[in-house]
Amino acid sequence: MPHPLVRRLAAYCGAAGLITSLLAVAAPAASAADTTTDLGVSLDSFDAGLAVGGGRVFVSAQDRIIVADSTGKTIGESVTGLSGVAELVLNADATRLYAVLAGSDEVAEIDTAGLAVLRRIDLSAHPCPSTLALSGDWLWVGHGCGGEPGGHDGGAVGLDLTAAAPTPVTLGRVHARPPALAVAGDTLVVGETGMHAPQLLVYDVGGGAPALRGQIDGKASNLDRIQELVLTSDGSTLIAAADAPGHFTTFDTTTLTSTGAYGDEWDGYPSAVAIGPGGTRVAAGRQWGTDFTLYDAATRTAVFSADQPDAELIPGGVAFSGPDVFTLLRDSAGRLLLWRLHGVALPASELTLTAPAGAWLDTPVTIEGRLTRAGGKSPGSQPLAVTRRLPDGTNEPLAGVKTGVDGRFTFTDTPPGVGEVTYTVLWDGDIKSRWSSASATVTVRHVSSLTLDGPVSGTVGELMRFTGVLTAGGRPPAPGATITVQRSVKVDGSSESVMLPPVSTDADGSYTFTDTPGAAGRYAYLVMWSGHATAGPDKALHLVTVTGGAG
Repeated sequence: MPHPLVRRLAAYCGAAGLITSLLAVAAPAASAADTTTDLGVSLDSFDAGLAVGGGRVFVSAQDRIIVADSTGKTIGESVTGLSGVAELVLNADATRLYAVLAGSDEVAEIDTAGLAVLRRIDLSAHPCPSTLALSGDWLWVGHGCGGEPGGHDGGAVGLDLTAAAPTPVTLGRVHARPPALAVAGDTLVVGETGMHAPQLLVYDVGGGAPALRGQIDGKASNLDRIQELVLTSDGSTLIAAADAPGHFTTFDTTTLTSTGAYGDEWDGYPSAVAIGPGGTRVAAGRQWGTDFTLYDAATRTAVFSADQPDAELIPGGVAFSGPDVFTLLRDSAGRLLLWRLHGVALPASELTLTAPAGAWLDTPVTIEGRLTRAGGKSPGSQPLAVTRRLPDGTNEPLAGVKTGVDGRFTFTDTPPGVGEVTYTVLWDGDIKSRWSSASATVTVRHVSSLTLDGPVSGTVGELMRFTGVLTAGGRPPAPGATITVQRSVKVDGSSESVMLPPVSTDADGSYTFTDTPGAAGRYAYLVMWSGHATAGPDKALHLVTVTGGAG
């Protein structure tokens, strides 16, 4: 399997145009509460950007910015005419969106209300811009055409957005490629990309002109090919997503030393990282492994993970929206997908469901369950969404189900046909707890009827004939249903049982077998049908008294 950087570079060179669960529980590609939206764009590379704020989601895709609402549903509007749009960043109140345009060597400032481009900031003296970081009125831009024919040296520049025509302020350090950037508080971090053992330069930016504080040695932490950097809100801690060492390494930006990591095992290439509101959660994305993992920021333990099997993460494509997380993916067909993990940053809830394994057609089925918050506490009376899935794939809602004050609930349903019927119960969550769901499958079958008739007395050595009829749901089953026959004989207080040759039913459900008794005694003939997927089993018993012959 090729390294993701190799794959991205190969895709870029050939580009011509524009895939909930508690940890260790397999997650579906898209659950009832989480959503995956096809953004209507096909990509030949993994170059796209994501920014979330103000109740909207912004996604860059080569020449446009696609806009979705807070649920991940596209609003039908986009910003177009943006050549090679790459990374995106929003200001603090989400009224302005900044987009770096690698194709025209500009930064576009966009009004998020009207989606109009307000101005374009010229960066022709610093070509191939591609990365952004914003703090207050200063926008930092990483640029560089490293690896391109005739490419220029890379670096980072700052733009004072209060100026009508900002003059780029250079940091002075030359980079082979556009560096990764992170800024928060008075700290700016500039990280070398696309190389082994990268250096991370840490600057003080709170006192006017940027001042180099020092550098973090990537070699000491075995860093390899940085994908994204993020700082805590006070700028004191840096988290790096890099292809190696496989986890998300943290650094103290004052001592410039490593302080640990999120994730202690290799599960793909770290490609994206974001810090949640209040700094209590860290969202991490990987390529060629589990797409998404949520960590507790204090304990650094994984509390949730999920994966889209047919899609790979876009580098840098993870962002918080309150308790939700949006993840940007590219599927195997090249389609750009927006995955919303609804309420994932909230404490988990648990929904349990109990139903009988089987039921007879036209018989009511009772399903019971319970909803609890973390720690087993009841959320009180809560509405539930119940869906019944029939064997033909039809989904039907069952209305009016809610929990009692103790979190328990019960509902009754009469399935309309035979086969496997699946009941799914969903709680959409609230401001305190994440949504949860549970499913139970009931196999509904016809009631079968098996009869057996024959003589009630017989004579040793004389043939006896037996007949019967099998029906399932009042109709004969398909011809050739197998009936097993057991004969038990009781003579002088002892008994013996043997299996006679099985028989098959005719088209009308009837069957026949014969037997010749070899000794006098009490004979019991037991016929049995094991049933099938849509019909239950049944059996019938017939007793015969056999006496000795006349001579």
